[in-house]
Amino acid sequence: MFGAICAGRPVQTNLQQVDETKFVFQIEDGARVNHIVVFLLPGTVLDPTVAASVYFQWPGKPFELLGAISNSKPSAIFRVNQGATAATSSSIDDMVDDIPSEDAITISLGISIEPAAQVEAQLNELRAKTNGNSTALVPRTAQKATVDPNSTAVLAGKIMSHAFNFLSGFATPNGMVSLKSFNDWWQKFQGKLALDPQFLDHLDE
Repeated sequence: MFGAICAGRPVQTNLQQVDETKFVFQIEDGARVNHIVVFLLPGTVLDPTVAASVYFQWPGKPFELLGAISNSKPSAIFRVNQGATAATSSSIDDMVDDIPSEDAITISLGISIEPAAQVEAQLNELRAKTNGNSTALVPRTAQKATVDPNSTAVLAGKIMSHAFNFLSGFATPNGMVSLKSFNDWWQKFQGKLALDPQFLDHLDE
């Protein structure tokens, strides 16, 4: 139903269902994780009355709300870092695991299917706590510049457009795409990113 990608790593689909509406990914070597992409797997459609809240948890700490995905927003990029308190800016060339890891810790990524109105209320509360900044990114520090929600939406749109254009050629007649094809896209995407961090800016030219 859901997939996740930590920047620089393969797609994760090893989702554990903890009850009827709650799921958890275990993210190994969590100290090296800066960004996580969470998405609905191809062919997955949620009930239109619900959305999926996304949370993360550092060892010994409570779950914290990152944001949400839904049928109208089937994917999102989240920045996670221990001690983060407010949203900050990010660019595609920041999406690397650049924190040295001395202690191998496991962080939990929780997904909870909840009524859409409840999810929206939680997001509004989170925006209020972060001075109205986008919930799509959770910050590294509170001192960095704030996120422009429009630029975040444009960035996410470019990434998903690139993925769609690549994966549409591998879709079955019923619209399904294999995880192998998705992993192939991710590896090639990372290769292009390494060669030209700004390559997404040139897609519409």
